[in-house]
Amino acid sequence: MTMPAWRAFFATLKKEKLYQLQTVKLPMAQVRSIVFRYIMTYYNRQRIYTANPGGLPPAMYRQAARCLTA
Repeated sequence: MTMPAWRAFFATLKKEKLYQLQTVKLPMAQVRSIVFRYIMTYYNRQRIYTANPGGLPPAMYRQAARCLTA
C-alpha cells in the first residue's frame, strides 16, 4: 500500500526543512513564512521530481503542458 500524496508531501516537508530547524523556539509567523517560502520557491519550482517526465518541478511541468496545449 502506498502513501497518499498529501502525506508524502508533509513527510518531505518535515524531513527536508522543519527537522533541520528548531521550530519550537521560533514564532509561529516565522515558521509559516519558512514553510511558505519552501513550498513556493524550492518545492514547486526547483526540486526534481521522478514522477513527472523529465524530472520537472510541478510549476514548470504545468507551464510546459500549457504551452503544448496552446
